[in-house]
Amino acid sequence: MGESHISTDPFDENARKQFHEGIEMTLMGWIKTSPTLIGFGFALGEAFSIVRTGKPKSLVDTPREYLITTVAVGLIVLGVLGLLGAVIQCGWSLMRFKQGSLTTYQRPWYLSALVAVLLMIIGLVALVAMALP
Repeated sequence: MGESHISTDPFDENARKQFHEGIEMTLMGWIKTSPTLIGFGFALGEAFSIVRTGKPKSLVDTPREYLITTVAVGLIVLGVLGLLGAVIQCGWSLMRFKQGSLTTYQRPWYLSALVAVLLMIIGLVALVAMALP
């Protein structure tokens, strides 16, 4: 009486293991990508500041400087929010996995597509900044 059924089907166990590893690998990919975005944004902002003034400062005088600073800050914010979104999405997926509600497919929100669109917008702002005198 009180016995629970434990599945010994190797395919079922392998599928669960692969699904769990897929969730973890997706999060690991975001953990690698986010510091790159953050570091590139910081390096861009500091390099432009040093080239402009000869020393690190945060003066914004012209529209071009404002746009370059916006691009740098945008990359940093995108890296932070991308990682936050990945952690939330991983948590939801793991919660559904542990609850056993993976038998029905639920369309996830596409974090990668959102970040790609935001990177295109940041790239367009950088292009405008380069075109300004």
